[in-house]
Amino acid sequence: MPSQTKEENAKNMGLAVFDKDSDSGEICFANEFKDKVVAIHGHFDKDEDGFLNYEELRSLQLCTSGNDMDSSLYVMICSAFGCHPNKGVSIDALRLTYAAEGTDVDEDYRKVFEDSKRQKSKKTKSSKNKSVVEKEDDVYEVGENGVDIS
Repeated sequence: MPSQTKEENAKNMGLAVFDKDSDSGEICFANEFKDKVVAIHGHFDKDEDGFLNYEELRSLQLCTSGNDMDSSLYVMICSAFGCHPNKGVSIDALRLTYAAEGTDVDEDYRKVFEDSKRQKSKKTKSSKNKSVVEKEDDVYEVGENGVDIS
């Protein structure tokens, strides 16, 4: 299989990220890509100011890669995307991050939304099944029907 030129590789990456608007014919971010980036950004933008500050971006990185971020790396990221560190990373900067080679918005979206739903579901199920109530005289009732195990 012949290797792709840099131009072909860039074009293929662009096709995954950009799309032609069916009404205007203009090049725009592909809707699915755009929607996932917006959802991820919104999930971590706890103060709802439209920017990811240090703690918010750090939380995103911990959730998606498991790696912590120190403040100097945050400042470098902000500088690279033309964002002021006191304000944070804009949604456009996050889109550019996900458009870069080596990033996967689909995988991160799954980690943020689908994996966290599964973990919440497991916690809810286990807490319902393991209810233990201590009663007087060292009598313990376990489960929904209160089986006595004293």
